[in-house]
Amino acid sequence: MALITLGAFCATFGGVSGYTVAIQFGGKRVATVFSCMNMCGNIGAALFPITAGWLVVQTGNWNLILLLFAGIMAVDSVCWALLNPTGTLFEEQAETSVTPPQQKPLAKRRRLLRHVLIYAVTPYIAIVVIVFFAQRWMIYQPTKTGRLHAKVDKSSQVQVDDVTVQANNGLTLHGWHFHASADQEDLQRLLVLYFPGNAGCRADRIADCRDFVVLGCDVVLFDYRGYGDNEGAPSEAALAADARQIWLFAVGRLHVPPQRIVIFGESLGGAVATRLAAEMSSEGTRPAALILNSTFASLAETVAWHYPAFPFQYLLLDRFPPLQRIPQVTCPVLQFHGTADDTVPFDQGKRLFDAAPDQSSNGIAKQFLEIPGGQHNFISVGNMQVAIRQLLAKLK
Repeated sequence: MALITLGAFCATFGGVSGYTVAIQFGGKRVATVFSCMNMCGNIGAALFPITAGWLVVQTGNWNLILLLFAGIMAVDSVCWALLNPTGTLFEEQAETSVTPPQQKPLAKRRRLLRHVLIYAVTPYIAIVVIVFFAQRWMIYQPTKTGRLHAKVDKSSQVQVDDVTVQANNGLTLHGWHFHASADQEDLQRLLVLYFPGNAGCRADRIADCRDFVVLGCDVVLFDYRGYGDNEGAPSEAALAADARQIWLFAVGRLHVPPQRIVIFGESLGGAVATRLAAEMSSEGTRPAALILNSTFASLAETVAWHYPAFPFQYLLLDRFPPLQRIPQVTCPVLQFHGTADDTVPFDQGKRLFDAAPDQSSNGIAKQFLEIPGGQHNFISVGNMQVAIRQLLAKLK
């Protein structure tokens, strides 16, 4: 708040003072004084949106951040144009007295071009640059917590254990292992590797894990690096590497054969899950199945849909292209998508499904279920239980 106040004060002081001096004295005689004052205004105007933008990023309102930067950059550009001693205000006065009539159309075109550059192009470029550097804040929206310890669900008597894996860079990733009821035979019990979406932490997925347990599956759920009680910073490459370590944890430490591991992913987690399933299929260790919920065909395509007026899709550091990877998946594919999804459009989810092989290497046909009226964050495992139960019956 102090930075915002300071920035606003600097911008106001520089702008008002510069304008007053320029109007009263005019011309080049005050150029030096005016430039210093205008510099204060520019510094303050830059400090204000950057700091305010950081706060907006923390709130998760991305449309607001674009409006904020566009508005403030436009205001700053207008002030700059009005206060510039060699710019609009003074040039128009000079042109009135000395510009020959035949040169006036050319001068007007130059002023129009300068106005377009100042009022439109400069704020547009500023928004693109700012979003480029802030993109990972916008993509990854973790909930940071203290240590999250597993607790027994007394209402359902689900046993939950704390588990950890070591990431490639030495980070320790924390997660939970949910156990199905003891009357399920270990040889027939499937293990679900759950890869969540881009927001929150694993504490938000307890209900989904409980629903999988009701279906007779064990569940392993880890937070991504930078989420929950995990250190580090997320990226596409880091999440892919962590997913592989989680797979090795299931196969090596839990001694679960690959053909009994179901990979589940929601939203962005579906992109992580698809990559893992494709890599394991290519390496000859096909998982039992891949289940996707509200997953995009590619992050770049989704970004372009949300911001059609900006070239953000070409500037992504993390592209997440499951559309390119799902053709390599050889296990059964089950996909869900809501028709009212306003985060990942329904047709993008359908395009991803169309790119998957028609059937798995063991002869199970892929299946796509549309959820009428389903929204992005409101399709739970409970809503998908019937179809998942049918798929699990085929796997067993």
